[in-house]
Amino acid sequence: MKFSERKEQFVIENPEKRGIIRSGGGSINSSIEQAHPADVIWGKDLSARQLSILDKLPGYGSSEVFKKRDVSMIDLAALTANTGHEFAMFTRSAERLVIRGNAKRVPLNESNLIKLRDDGYRWSGHTHPGSQLVDLESSDGDKETLRIFNQANSVIYNATGKHRLIYPQE
Repeated sequence: MKFSERKEQFVIENPEKRGIIRSGGGSINSSIEQAHPADVIWGKDLSARQLSILDKLPGYGSSEVFKKRDVSMIDLAALTANTGHEFAMFTRSAERLVIRGNAKRVPLNESNLIKLRDDGYRWSGHTHPGSQLVDLESSDGDKETLRIFNQANSVIYNATGKHRLIYPQE
């Protein structure tokens, strides 16, 4: 790793091509502005980006398509920490579909999931409320969703940002 200073902006270059972290003025300058879910649990506000996502998902069953770079699973975990609700994410090309659930589920049935699959989406992951490792356990519905999408795995995040890969054969 090489560290250099450029016009009041610090740049850490990673020769392994894993990206560049740019910071200056004490804050991180990137297109991904986010509050960490664990901080939200302890009372930190959602970031402006996360508030914007939440505004577009006002209640149970609401959905929105975002550019891929504008929403991440960490954002959804922070929204779960803030609301106590589940969120599911599906990805197709450069877009992500996010659907808001409630404390127990996201309102998708088999025909909804088949349509999403046939429309070219893959199941990126979803969140579960709670902060314990048990909150990362997959349900029978999660395994069925993997089967419908013919995916080897997906991911569950809890409200602290911890995550676990899930597999259909668990």
